[in-house]
Amino acid sequence: MLCSITDRSRHAAAAAALSGCLLVAHGAMAGDAASGARLAAARCVSCHSSTETIHSTLPLLEGQPKAAFIAQWRAFREHKRTAPVMVSLAQELSEQDVDDLAEHYAALLPPRTPESSGSDAGRALVDRLRCADCHGPALQGTNAGAARLAGQRARYTAWSLQLMRGGRRSHGTAAKPDPLLADLSNAEIESLAAHLASLR
Repeated sequence: MLCSITDRSRHAAAAAALSGCLLVAHGAMAGDAASGARLAAARCVSCHSSTETIHSTLPLLEGQPKAAFIAQWRAFREHKRTAPVMVSLAQELSEQDVDDLAEHYAALLPPRTPESSGSDAGRALVDRLRCADCHGPALQGTNAGAARLAGQRARYTAWSLQLMRGGRRSHGTAAKPDPLLADLSNAEIESLAAHLASLR
C-alpha cells in the first residue's frame, strides 16, 4: 500500500505540473466574479444549490479552487467526464464564462451541512489514504487543479468514491479502478465522506 501511495504521489505531482501548464495556457484572462455570480444564478444554482437538498448527489461548487473548477470543466468539454447536462453546458459557455464562474465559486465557502459530522474513523481514513498529499493540507484543493474535499456534500463524495473504487470514474492519475480505494468498504466510504463534509 505504501508503494502504491508513493507512486500515486509522484504521478500526482507530475499531473499537477502538467495541469498548471495547461491552466496557464488556458488564457491570461482574469475572471470577473460579479459576472460569474450572475451566470451562476442563471445556469448553475438550479442543480448546484448549497441550500436545496433535492440534488444532494451533485457537488457543491463553493470554495473549489479556480484551477480545479476549470480542470473539471475541461474534462466535460473533452468528454472525459460524461454527465449529459454538463457536457452540453461545457460546449455552450465561452472560456471567459468559465473563468468568471471559477472566480465566483473560488471566492465562496461551502456551508457545513447539519447531517454531516466528523468522526475518528473518518479522520483516520483521511490520514491512512493520505488525502492531503494531493488535495492540500486542509483538503481545500490546490492551485494545481486538485478538487476541494472539505465541506463537500457527503452523498456526493460517497457516490464519487464508489465510482472510483469500481473503475467507473478516474481518480487523478490513478489506475481504474483505483487500487488505493479497492479495499474500502461501503461503511468506510460513508464515514470518510461524512468527515470530509464536516470540514471547512
